Amino acid sequence: MINATQIKTGYILKLDNTIYRVLKVVHLTPGKGNAQMQVDLRNLKTGIKNNMRFRPMDMLEKVDTDEREMTFLYQDGTVYHFMDAVTFEQTELHEEQIEDMLPYLKPEAKILMLTCEGKAISIRLPDKMSFTVVSCEPPSKGSSGNVKDATVETNAVFKVPMFIKPGDVVVIDTETGAYIEKG
Repeated sequence: MINATQIKTGYILKLDNTIYRVLKVVHLTPGKGNAQMQVDLRNLKTGIKNNMRFRPMDMLEKVDTDEREMTFLYQDGTVYHFMDAVTFEQTELHEEQIEDMLPYLKPEAKILMLTCEGKAISIRLPDKMSFTVVSCEPPSKGSSGNVKDATVETNAVFKVPMFIKPGDVVVIDTETGAYIEKG
């Protein structure tokens, strides 16, 4: 059991006998009244996204998960295939189980497969990943602090500094989607 203020993105929680993955956590402190934790959760059975609020003193059940390093192999429709590099065992996850992580999945990406009671329930991405920019506006100088949209190899769009050009490798924070550095 953990206190509501200890919830972090990526945690797996059990609420009312249903398993959820934490997508986003915001600590709200209104001018009047008590503080609350606003948490975006994804039901790992149905894939439905929920928004819940907890009081700081609420106790929640954190699910113990096992982690195995795996490699993303390929996508077949809405099914994503992963392989354990040691045992060569393959595992499948459906799109709704990992929907919020899809912009970061590229072939041969190393991830952690989360399992609960022997069943694969989700993945955990590295804190930061490198991507090659495939298209963006031409680079410009003299406008520090400004950002532009850049499309990377996975067809995801991220905000990057103005000096980035197609072909550059950028490092992205997988929790926030923010640009970290040029790779």
